[in-house]
Amino acid sequence: MKNLLVLLFTLVALNCEAQVSVDSTKTTLTIKEKLPTGVKTLTVYRSFVQGSGMRHQAVYQPGADELGEEPESLKLSFAEELPHIKKMMDAAMAKRQLNLSSFSFNLLPYADLANKLIDIYTNSSDWNDYVKKATNLKQTTTLFDGSEVSEVHFYAKMAKYVMDKSDFATQFDGLLKPYGYKIASIDFPEEHQQVFSADKLMVLGKNPNLFIPIPDYSISVVKIKK
Repeated sequence: MKNLLVLLFTLVALNCEAQVSVDSTKTTLTIKEKLPTGVKTLTVYRSFVQGSGMRHQAVYQPGADELGEEPESLKLSFAEELPHIKKMMDAAMAKRQLNLSSFSFNLLPYADLANKLIDIYTNSSDWNDYVKKATNLKQTTTLFDGSEVSEVHFYAKMAKYVMDKSDFATQFDGLLKPYGYKIASIDFPEEHQQVFSADKLMVLGKNPNLFIPIPDYSISVVKIKK
């Protein structure tokens, strides 16, 4: 009876174990990890990069089916997500030799990354001085139909300067280093910029009046020189 229970438990465990599948075309790899809670997807695109030749961009962007309709209310953990991403990266590397140029990732749903980013800018005297002295952190943009919208606007070079002085890039070492890569640059868009919303700041227990810039989802990576 005891042996039967052990066998039954093993079969259930194997059935519940995550399954990883890889679909490929000439230019795209789509890696899916099927879990009891849903499906996670990593997509790798191949494209020509000026001056670098054919390179690959890895994109991990969970959608509404995984995050729900209100991702700003989530407090997920990147540390817990990392093993799933690595499992899909392993499957991609086993399928095709990749030459990565970037990794596209939305950090907002992950409380550990979001809190780290918020703390970096909250504790930066350079950023705080800039925000205090800035005369206008909004700009008006005219759309194709002639209508106007007011958008957040900050000095992207200042946001990058603060980022480059920080250790934020090390948060991704566990993801990139096993494959021989490191972050080359975390940039900020010049247009259609974003900052943490008051709602997201409150979910994280932060001051809703903070002005914290959000970097580009696409992070440039380079191979580590041996």
